[in-house]
Amino acid sequence: MRVLLITLLALAGSALTAKNLEIYLIDVEGGQATLFVAPSGESLLIDTGWPGHNSRDANRIAAAAKHAGVKKIDYLLITHFHEDHVGGVPQLAGKLPIRNFIDHGEDVEKDQRAKELYSAYLEYRAKGNHILAKPGEKIPIKGLDVEILTADGDEIESPLPGAGQANALCPGDRLHAPDPTENARSV
Repeated sequence: MRVLLITLLALAGSALTAKNLEIYLIDVEGGQATLFVAPSGESLLIDTGWPGHNSRDANRIAAAAKHAGVKKIDYLLITHFHEDHVGGVPQLAGKLPIRNFIDHGEDVEKDQRAKELYSAYLEYRAKGNHILAKPGEKIPIKGLDVEILTADGDEIESPLPGAGQANALCPGDRLHAPDPTENARSV
């Protein structure tokens, strides 16, 4: 009886410590930084905010990671290479190790500032594993189902289950003209 009681208490204790998905929306005063912590403990950070500002954005992300018990970023997904999305990579990498970098491929913008940002990003990306985002591919995070829907101007070939229907609330919506900037390349 005593062994049964100890076993039941142990099982109840392990059930109480089961983790949930945690999502942290981090204010980086421009592009959004979002930290996902899977029940497995693996982390996915989407975008890093601005450079400079006394490491304001990197500090905010590091504080959220610390609160979440995250000691490294397992996956960093850069949606596109504008300053408010990728600019904080060097400062963040100085605070937390980053294992895997996910992006859509080469920057399409070629002005001087875009080249500087992309070069700085590539320097840190070279220190980890690079994953080229392609529509339909999955990011292997234990406990999460993460699928790339769009990347580098391409999109998944068929809608997700339950999607693809016209939105009755937007009957007059029309497609926009093609966008040649990084925005249209977003992951």
